[in-house]
Amino acid sequence: MSMIITTDSKAPLREVKKVQFGILSPDEVRRMSVTEGGIKYPEIYEGGRPKLGGLMDPRQGVIDKTSRCQTCAGNMATCPGHFGHVELAKPVFHVGFLKKSIKVLRCVCFYCSKLLVSPNNPKIKEIIAKSKGQPRKRLAHVYDLCKGKNICEGGDEIDAKLGQESTMHDDGTKKSGHGGCGRYQPSIRQSGLDLTAEWKHINEDSQERKIALSAERVFEIFKHITDEECVVLGMDPKYARPDWMLVTVLPVPPLPVRPAVVMFGSARNQDDLTHKLSDIVKANNELIRNEQSGAAAHIIAENIKMLQFHVATIVDNELPGLPRAMQKSGRPLKSIKQRLKSKEGRIRGNLMGKRVDFSARTVITPDPNLCIWERKQSISWCKIYCT
Repeated sequence: MSMIITTDSKAPLREVKKVQFGILSPDEVRRMSVTEGGIKYPEIYEGGRPKLGGLMDPRQGVIDKTSRCQTCAGNMATCPGHFGHVELAKPVFHVGFLKKSIKVLRCVCFYCSKLLVSPNNPKIKEIIAKSKGQPRKRLAHVYDLCKGKNICEGGDEIDAKLGQESTMHDDGTKKSGHGGCGRYQPSIRQSGLDLTAEWKHINEDSQERKIALSAERVFEIFKHITDEECVVLGMDPKYARPDWMLVTVLPVPPLPVRPAVVMFGSARNQDDLTHKLSDIVKANNELIRNEQSGAAAHIIAENIKMLQFHVATIVDNELPGLPRAMQKSGRPLKSIKQRLKSKEGRIRGNLMGKRVDFSARTVITPDPNLCIWERKQSISWCKIYCT
């Protein structure tokens, strides 16, 4: 089966060897952004023209037929659009990774960020050996091993300090710690977008039994996880690290992804994503202002909560236990998740919704295990049954 690809590009065509999935790191988001210094203004226009550093920054693409892109000099037909970014004043949770973040948090020490079970433990070695080529399953097995631990495994000197005897593995070998701090661990609870840490046993230097767990504290814990322990948790540190699961730099979608709808005359109705990004920039700027002016802790906490709400609802505006983000008219805003999912979404509605000649309706979906001839065969069987 031959395929002819026609393209205007002079770049040489190469064969795709593999596809690597991962999480965008903050540095990667900054590198792919064309808005140097980030988007800082919620305003769109200044003096009747798109504002530089605003949400319709002309470096991000073309918004009308007469103008040119300031990044690639393309017009509406040729410019694909370019990403921008917003530097967040504080890290916030990414709702898509929240469950995974909690799992990782329960696997590592709250204080020293080391795994609660030593990587030299025979059970950990067995898990790594069994899940070679399937790192996704590794976290589930490591989580099952760590979730029952309420103390960080220390070295022999910490065991002696705590007055504990060195314990033995199931196979009779002596357990040696991996230099952990030996402190008691809290149990992590989730309520909506808020996390709490609660201790059953109190550590010597801390009398707190229950605290609200901020995204900033979780980010600090994740940042100190070593690359070796990332691999044990089923992540390749080149493409995905636990601290990248929190949002510190927010990518801003290109202008062609969120075009403004021209109303009667010259009035423009902005896209839902642009409205949401405006809320994020406003909340972020207010947080920066209050931090710089030395506002009270409860005001800063309220600002962080508002920023967290806006970043969460741009991804998913149907989160249980959270109010919907609304337009002024009272209509709920359409988030990124709502754009992609369901029958009218991008995948089923636009990418898979193709009408073809000489075929009955069929339910063939993208499947890497299905050959082209098998797909054709299933279509022909479908035609036989339908005629």
